[in-house]
Amino acid sequence: MAFLGPLGCDRPGKATPAVEAFTRVANRLVVPEGSPLRETLRCMTARGAVVAEGLTVPASIEADPSDLVKILPPVSGRVVRLHVHLGDWVQKGQPLATLESADLAQAYADLQKAAAQYQQARKTLDRVRELSRHDIASRKEVEQAEADFASNESEWVRSKAHLAQLGASPDGATSHLLTLRAPIMGRVSDLSAGAGGYWNDTNASLMTLANLSKVWFTGSVQEKDITRIFVGQEVRASLGSFPGETFQSRVAFVGDMLDPDTRTVKVRMVFDNAGHRLLPAMFAQVTFRLKPHRGILVPTSALVQGQEGSRVFVEVAPWTFEARPVKAGAQVGPDTEILEGLKEGERLAVKEGVLFND
Repeated sequence: MAFLGPLGCDRPGKATPAVEAFTRVANRLVVPEGSPLRETLRCMTARGAVVAEGLTVPASIEADPSDLVKILPPVSGRVVRLHVHLGDWVQKGQPLATLESADLAQAYADLQKAAAQYQQARKTLDRVRELSRHDIASRKEVEQAEADFASNESEWVRSKAHLAQLGASPDGATSHLLTLRAPIMGRVSDLSAGAGGYWNDTNASLMTLANLSKVWFTGSVQEKDITRIFVGQEVRASLGSFPGETFQSRVAFVGDMLDPDTRTVKVRMVFDNAGHRLLPAMFAQVTFRLKPHRGILVPTSALVQGQEGSRVFVEVAPWTFEARPVKAGAQVGPDTEILEGLKEGERLAVKEGVLFND
């Protein structure tokens, strides 16, 4: 036991001094020899490339106002027949509904009265002119007959125009039934009327026709980006309803007014919707293809965010780095364009550079 005792005692070993990850020398960061950062830190050269970036903004689908019509009854009356149902596809000029209206009957009565007075005034004028040629009627009587004829003729023309405005024919066989016809080709997307119901509000629509073979994508572009958008610009859109699928189009209209609340401008694109899959009020993301230009690209991992914005760590000498504030542009895949603060060919930390930010 006396022999083995000393062998069981621990002897203090000599401690190896720890090497700091990096040291600061003025405004530079130096990674000394033996630092663990030398094993993990990766550097890369900033490269110049042709950047064909895209600007992505939120958008919503809208029906083309020129292909969306609310059918308003021109007169009050009872719906005696519906010729279509909700969801039906109708052609232009196809009957939609038939109304029985006392207002229409009054319009026909006004036309008949105006036509009779017009014919009577015309006969009177011809008779007075004939008497005037034989010096039996005075000039004053001729002028009065001409004035009466002109007044009755204008009332007859007005009555015919009123019937035409109501959608009725002046030569119609019935004087109390009005058939409403489709002004456009489209689908009955909304139906509020029913056969037998009385419709006395001429400002309320009986139904809505919508032709959704083409729809609008309306995007909201921020004020700072509006100068990069122009008519004819290529656009692609994606929707959450159709993952993995893109829709192609071009800019058709750039708004002239800035929304003071959101500081955005409305931009509209027309998209083909022959399959009628795109529905109004759907949300989408549209990406505008911007003009290609020469720029500097670095891996996005090289950017370090701080209180004063983005910066990178540039290698100014072997294992010696300097913090450099930069202005970042669009993200292009795994890379980010650097607009200011960096030159092509400079080396910078692209991995573990964030440790310099401590």
